[in-house]
Amino acid sequence: MRWARAASSLRWVGLLAGAWMSSSCAPTGFADETLVNTVRILASSAVPAYAEPGSAESLQVLAYDGRTTQAEPMQIFWLPFVCEDPPDDAYYACFEQLGYGDAGAPAGGDGGVGSAGIGALRPGVDLTPFLPKGPSYQFTMPSDVLTQHTAVPGEPAPYGLAILFNVACAGHLELVQPDPSSDNPQQVPLGCFDQGENQLGPDDWVLGFTRVYAFAPDAGITNSNPVVSSIDLQGSPLSATLQQNTTQIYTTQPMTTPHCTTAKSSDCPHIAIGPVVPQSSWEVTQQIGSDGQPENEEIWADFYSTFGQFTGDASLLYDATKGSIGDPSVTDNQFLPPNTPGNGFIWIVVHDNRGGASWVTIPVEVQ
Repeated sequence: MRWARAASSLRWVGLLAGAWMSSSCAPTGFADETLVNTVRILASSAVPAYAEPGSAESLQVLAYDGRTTQAEPMQIFWLPFVCEDPPDDAYYACFEQLGYGDAGAPAGGDGGVGSAGIGALRPGVDLTPFLPKGPSYQFTMPSDVLTQHTAVPGEPAPYGLAILFNVACAGHLELVQPDPSSDNPQQVPLGCFDQGENQLGPDDWVLGFTRVYAFAPDAGITNSNPVVSSIDLQGSPLSATLQQNTTQIYTTQPMTTPHCTTAKSSDCPHIAIGPVVPQSSWEVTQQIGSDGQPENEEIWADFYSTFGQFTGDASLLYDATKGSIGDPSVTDNQFLPPNTPGNGFIWIVVHDNRGGASWVTIPVEVQ
């Protein structure tokens, strides 16, 4: 395990395209990955970011419906089973738990609600009555997660893995029979359907998953989600306030900016914006660098908005060996407002390379 990202989302047109860009946690397949104009899952995170066997875990997901026309509202669903230690840590091995095999943990294990209720259903049945809804979900890390995981040579300590799936869907979910003529192991056995039983496309739904790693209490391996002290806005701080009952979800007061009045977007005003993350969030890892010393985390920020555009999709904040890249004048992104007035949002998601994530929602008023 070389510190895979904890949260991912999958978008596909015909075939699954579930890869992440190396510098951004936005899924591939979007014309502008920073522009949120469809149903999107932007991030998810766990508290605590690293678990112990038997520990209680709280998950949060950041999803948004950016469609201008919404025949049905977007809903967030969770698949009510814990995929424990799938073969090769592959998320798609978990799909077999939905009734098409027995990869990963046995249905009904001690990690949460079993998948037997869903797996016993058949394509064409609305799964909505069986699924938890909303941006948060709780589960218990299976007590045998370490012993069930295949030992990985070269890892600094034994670990276990739980994968949980969340879905943003502007309709309802049904099981979908995989194509028996295809040997693609990443076939998703779920579909999002509207009230007329029409299967919806990638603009109307997205499947996400959250990886939660577990270590023994005496391993001394911990991880915290990054802290966001404030948002830098044109050199001035914009206070970031934690959302109630969370430790990694922040909001700010609205920011106001004039709309762009030029025909060429590159000539629009460039508004410097980015997160301020204290050095205390740059945690030491158990990975050993080429110099024989423990490495620190890499920390970066991804940027999204409902309108306008950014000059880049991500900014590196802390290098694993060099530390801070610089103050906000170095790490800020540049936001270009749209040509018409309106209200929208900017999201900044701060990641570390061990799966930790925090995010800030910034309301934007373009005058």
